[in-house]
Amino acid sequence: MTKIIADKVLFIKLGQGGKYETDCIEKHNTLRLGYCEVDHQFCINQDWDKVHDYFTTEENSKSFVATSHTNQIKQFYEENERTLWITFYANKLWWCFSKPIITLLADKTKTRPVIGKWSDKDINGNVLLGSNISGKLLKTQGFRGTICSVPAEKYALSKINCKQMKEVVEVEKAMFNLKTKLTFLIQNLQWKDFETLVDLIFRQAGWQRVGDKGKTQKTLDLELFAPVTGERAIVQIKGQSDLPQFLGYQDQFATMNDYDKFFYVVHTAKSKLVNYQNETETKLYLVDKVAELTISAGLVEWVIKKTS
Repeated sequence: MTKIIADKVLFIKLGQGGKYETDCIEKHNTLRLGYCEVDHQFCINQDWDKVHDYFTTEENSKSFVATSHTNQIKQFYEENERTLWITFYANKLWWCFSKPIITLLADKTKTRPVIGKWSDKDINGNVLLGSNISGKLLKTQGFRGTICSVPAEKYALSKINCKQMKEVVEVEKAMFNLKTKLTFLIQNLQWKDFETLVDLIFRQAGWQRVGDKGKTQKTLDLELFAPVTGERAIVQIKGQSDLPQFLGYQDQFATMNDYDKFFYVVHTAKSKLVNYQNETETKLYLVDKVAELTISAGLVEWVIKKTS
């Protein structure tokens, strides 16, 4: 899909409490506006002074409030096809362009047609889930009116166009450098410190250790329990290992029916193990993965202290 270009980005709330969302997005591909009491002919004639007067005289609104209502209605009627409209529905960001062709419905609400259809995906086909969207854009859905400009306009377009912000690129580069340097430090840990680090990583993830490190069975170093899910796991930690050794442990793990998960963590792996495309149920964690988990667990400072 080609890059999305817009003159501006506007947020629209599809009815109070989102009551028009399903109809507009899933059924008819429209934008819809309430303000049923406002004379439709005033709006078609672009007689915005009369619309403003309606709010100040009939609704007893203060002038600035009347202006806000008038501007929202005006945007619905007059915004051209280069305006990008966004809304939030079913915990996703939706967007569209729309033609300024206004239809008055029987209940005196107004609609304008979407060009094509509403989309909840970026230009690469990825769903725009609310959980993956910045709070600075999500807060727009808390707007109490119907239509408003989007302060995070550049971010919204970047998200739809799969274009990362400069700051995000810089952070990702910094994270990559951190992981690279941290991998080197972890490779220089003493064996007992590496074993302790792996133990800390799993505990930070919510696992509880059963028994002592290295003292349960000869085929495992850590026996773990997850109190929330009730799962049991074993973690084999190796200072050095090669592919035949990993496959041998995999055969042993296959006979252990009392466990739900298996982890094989290696400090220094031989080349065939490094290049092995693991398709077994056992999670194979080499030192680069340990570095990634160390960052996620907030243990970078611990590693620095142990190697400085």
